[in-house]
Amino acid sequence: MVHFIRSDASSGTRKLSATLAAALSAGKRVLWLISGGSNIPITVEAMRQIPSELTSRLSITPIDERYGPAGHADSNVRQLQDAGFNPKQARFIPILDGNTLEATTNAYARRMEELFAKNEIVVGQFGIGADGHTAGILPHSPAAEEEHMLATSYQGPDFTRITLTFPALRRITTAYAFAYGPGKRAAMQRLRQGAASYLIQPAQILRAIPETYVFTDITEQTVADRIS
Repeated sequence: MVHFIRSDASSGTRKLSATLAAALSAGKRVLWLISGGSNIPITVEAMRQIPSELTSRLSITPIDERYGPAGHADSNVRQLQDAGFNPKQARFIPILDGNTLEATTNAYARRMEELFAKNEIVVGQFGIGADGHTAGILPHSPAAEEEHMLATSYQGPDFTRITLTFPALRRITTAYAFAYGPGKRAAMQRLRQGAASYLIQPAQILRAIPETYVFTDITEQTVADRIS
């Protein structure tokens, strides 16, 4: 079920943080999949709000990454670190390891299988692009066609990307997505209507996750609107 909520990002950040904290307080092992770009300040703030003593049962890893040397300037992890992210006692697991693209992608896929198996709750945090992409899955890209592997890599128009795939994203328990600005109106309308394939609008995968909360300023409703 998708819940569309008209709100600024701070409300979504608080709900994301509260969801993580509640699961950790209940003694659950939690995996938090994070996104880059405009989600970075949200991640930093959500983590700040979680009490440090709860974070030892938390594992954090990116949903996608821009391939290159570990810590390169365009990497999501580097930008997250530069923004002041503090993992506290959590286990933070970057994707880039200094190996070849193929070796790094394969290691990421194996690691994700282990993380999915070890954690009881999986929380995914997403952005939604004006073109309908989410995670590192661009429309009509090889990643949008992958049906078996948990992770894949490909050359995009801007970066060489490593990303989780639809089979991996379907294993998320709860998703939080953030989409703001008039340029994303068409993408949001398509997502609300379920009117596009995954190949055309990868963000449609959010509809396959048991609970998805989309925080946005682009909705005709002033309260949560639920779509089964």
